[in-house]
Amino acid sequence: MSGSPPDDVTPQWCVIATVLPYPYRAGEKQHFRSHGIFPAGAKLYVIGGFAGMGYETVTVIGYGHHRRRPVTAHIQAHHLGGWRAGLVYRPAILRLIAKAEATDLGTSCRWRRGEFDDTSSPEYGEHLAGVAAYFQSEYHGEPR
Repeated sequence: MSGSPPDDVTPQWCVIATVLPYPYRAGEKQHFRSHGIFPAGAKLYVIGGFAGMGYETVTVIGYGHHRRRPVTAHIQAHHLGGWRAGLVYRPAILRLIAKAEATDLGTSCRWRRGEFDDTSSPEYGEHLAGVAAYFQSEYHGEPR
């Protein structure tokens, strides 16, 4: 089968968020509801961020406008909503996560705190669910 993932690919937990429609003011772009690289409603895999800035800017992986391959970008966290934790199965996304972890340790930590070496364990998923709930309440005022 050409669409099935290789046998050696293990799903990993990751924080997932959705791009919110960008609130353009009246003018030429007022009906344009996209945000830069990613269209509104795009599913993004949040792999880390800039801790020194309080995670106002996060590192994400997702599919941009008219792109067949996923891209890695930095985006402001308040442009994202629907924060949740989920398992990642797509090999292309998993490869980019591994590449980001190998090359940029500062912004792609994925909130590991040392005790989580196995990113496919249910305990790590519960930890990331707490991280996602924090972001959702911080930027959208919903209770934790």
